[in-house]
Amino acid sequence: MEEMQHTILKSICNFSTPSDKEWQDRAEKSLKGKTVEEALYTKTDEDIMLKPLYRKKDRDRLLHKNTMPGQFPHIRGMRTAPQRWNVTQSIWERTPKRANEEIKEGLQKGQHAIRIRWNDTVTKRKGMNHQPSASGVLVTDVADMVTLLQGIDLETTPLHLETGADPLPLFAMWTSALDIIGVSSPRGSVAADPLGNWLVAGHLPAPVDTCFDHAAQAASWCRDNHIPVQTMLVSSEPYHNGGASAVEELAYSMACATTYVRELHKRGITIEDSAASLLFRFSAGSNFFMELAKFRAARALWSNILQAFGMEEEKRVMTLHGITSSRTKTALDPYVNILRAATEAFAAAAGGADDVEVTPFDAAFQRPSTFAKRIARNTQTILQEEAFIGSTIDPAGGSYYVEQLTHELAEKAWELFQDIEADGGMIQSLLSGKPQELIKNKRQLKEKQIDKQKRVLVGANKYPNVDEKPISAFPETDEQEVLAYITAKTDKQQNAKSGCHVQTVEEAEKAVQGGALLHQLTSSQSGPSITPVTALRESEKFEKLRQQAQAYQEQHEKPLSALLVTLGSLAEHKARADFSAAFLQTGGFHVQQTGGVKSVEEAVHKAVSSTESIVVLCGQDAAYDKLAAGIVEKIKAKAPEKTILLAGKTGKEQEAVLTEKGLAGMIYRGANVYETLSWLQRAKGAVIQ
Repeated sequence: MEEMQHTILKSICNFSTPSDKEWQDRAEKSLKGKTVEEALYTKTDEDIMLKPLYRKKDRDRLLHKNTMPGQFPHIRGMRTAPQRWNVTQSIWERTPKRANEEIKEGLQKGQHAIRIRWNDTVTKRKGMNHQPSASGVLVTDVADMVTLLQGIDLETTPLHLETGADPLPLFAMWTSALDIIGVSSPRGSVAADPLGNWLVAGHLPAPVDTCFDHAAQAASWCRDNHIPVQTMLVSSEPYHNGGASAVEELAYSMACATTYVRELHKRGITIEDSAASLLFRFSAGSNFFMELAKFRAARALWSNILQAFGMEEEKRVMTLHGITSSRTKTALDPYVNILRAATEAFAAAAGGADDVEVTPFDAAFQRPSTFAKRIARNTQTILQEEAFIGSTIDPAGGSYYVEQLTHELAEKAWELFQDIEADGGMIQSLLSGKPQELIKNKRQLKEKQIDKQKRVLVGANKYPNVDEKPISAFPETDEQEVLAYITAKTDKQQNAKSGCHVQTVEEAEKAVQGGALLHQLTSSQSGPSITPVTALRESEKFEKLRQQAQAYQEQHEKPLSALLVTLGSLAEHKARADFSAAFLQTGGFHVQQTGGVKSVEEAVHKAVSSTESIVVLCGQDAAYDKLAAGIVEKIKAKAPEKTILLAGKTGKEQEAVLTEKGLAGMIYRGANVYETLSWLQRAKGAVIQ
């Protein structure tokens, strides 16, 4: 029976496979004179040309096309069997007590691992003389660390906390807290990322060599005490959030990791132990297939680097975490962030991340609410329990498109990595400013695409929600508790001794156990300065426009507004009227519209009698040829204060004529939307600060 069914199916599916030329000829017949390359090829930020069709021969050209999971170069994973990723979630509460409660609640509701996000006063070692930031855990002394971790099963629950560029102060507080709590074999990471912190801050709290001396001591302490945690973090977040493409993320992360292994090895730690001490964390953006390929390419690159270090294949490891991008999140229409985060988490999980963190949808503009944190956790639960993403190892493996994309991405990243090595490594590159300049160029490219709506941010630079109301999910207030915390710690700070310089884990432990405060544990000298890379949120410029429009409305008790004067029938003006309304609403303008007008006099009457200070002519080119010049001239004669725009782009001769008569500009597809809206707001008194 089965043989008969197979024969029938084979006969049904027996059709000839077209050649590339046959497919291209057929495709170009439907493209109205354009070639396939012109119409269907897409160039990415990574300078990779995406084709509309990938075939078996694309995969067959690849060197490692037949490798299996667990085999070099580990594109398909470090393991030979599927394993669910850990659901990781950051802790955002500020006081140690509230943060401890947040940890316990998350673990009861589907969270597997913990990441501590420190308050700015911790990461910058400010002490209590500075106002704490709106989110992130406050830790001042070892008692705070004990409060934070008390009652958590740290031997089964991975805890991830970052120790900054110089790891000793926070590392010593962590080890001292473990002694007090009675934990002997914690899991997770207590990791320093000197180069990543250097790039973000632009300076180091200690010389570069001192940072690595202290990092090596932390790694040695864990090795000697048989503590299975990782002590070095390689994070792509500084590059990703700065605007880098996947190529730069991969190359700079690999260059950092290589530097960390070399620096630890110089200080007496074996290559194997140095590599095992590394935790990689990659941001996952919203370009699904590129991000999926990035996680696969990361393993291939690191596996090749470890091979170059001379490591045996069975000892090569890579712990790879994914986190949803903060760059792609918007404060406008923020519930769309839930969809963005789901796509990004899916890409990281399908790419083989060991841990995935979904950032709450409101983290872009406030300390995340309980509701937003629950949605973030449940996003991963759905991916695991309903979509079964973790049930298959390397689910994208074998896809002609994904395999080719992974190969091209890894190849380009490897070329950039080799350039960094030729320049003397990542430290020298950062001092020279080359990575910062390349990231700046990539950032500017993204910003131009966003400004022109070629890169769409739903709800921000396109498709605005004109009826948007303030978000209803707010975090619980903690001001009284934070104030009480600051008061208590300020009193302790005033009675504390001056700063102490520590050089070893033992010295740092002795200091914190003796009551030293975090900001007192310092190096005797600071490190060099470099050009920093600031974080980018892609929607910020358009959010500023909307905030400015709202401020104008509150100040003047009326909104910024525009009138669309539509020419001809509905069919004749609807396309450009709809485009113009969406264009202006993106900048916070309220838009009114006339019925279709037939004459110059009717158009002028409606424009002049309206209260709107901006007038946009919307119609077909034929109507512009017949009516536009007269309308513009007469409106300016009767109401010179009105700004007149035209929807669409005319020829240069007609543009010159209309400009002479008073036309202020044109709005059209491909125009710089941000610059146009900024100019209009300034012209109407809504000054952009």
